[in-house]
Amino acid sequence: MANSSIIGKAKNKIIKEFIKDPEIVAALGCSTGETGEKLVNTHIFNYHQNPNTINDVKTFITVQVNIPQPYRFDSKIHVQPTIEIWICSHEQHMNVDNVPKVTENRNDYLSRLIDERLNGRDDFGIGKLKLISNIEGSSQKDYLYRALVFQGLDLNDSLCEFE
Repeated sequence: MANSSIIGKAKNKIIKEFIKDPEIVAALGCSTGETGEKLVNTHIFNYHQNPNTINDVKTFITVQVNIPQPYRFDSKIHVQPTIEIWICSHEQHMNVDNVPKVTENRNDYLSRLIDERLNGRDDFGIGKLKLISNIEGSSQKDYLYRALVFQGLDLNDSLCEFE
């Protein structure tokens, strides 16, 4: 892939996989009927959603793709795109009471599931995705988050004239 074309393609690919994954959907704690495409822009966002705009006690995921500064290696210019997955949960939604035998909190459990799905994959550019960061924190009084950052490798130019 070339340049910024990886951004939309990676976001769409990840979101499509998440909404079709029964474990991730269950871990989000969605109510009956909230599945598939209905989760897009309600529970899974392709931009960094602000928890202040959410009025319900729930959990949601945001997906961002960033391309930091390119570098030269073997006479080619490469980029290391990063995929950021933020899991945000209201403090009253941290207990995973809808999935049997899960003892982790909701954000930790979702981060484990997402790590298992993305870490080591080789279909996001020319290199493998590597988990480089997994941190937790609080974005405001009632919302807690866990942010995962995966780093890939890609060329800064297309290998073909048309992709």
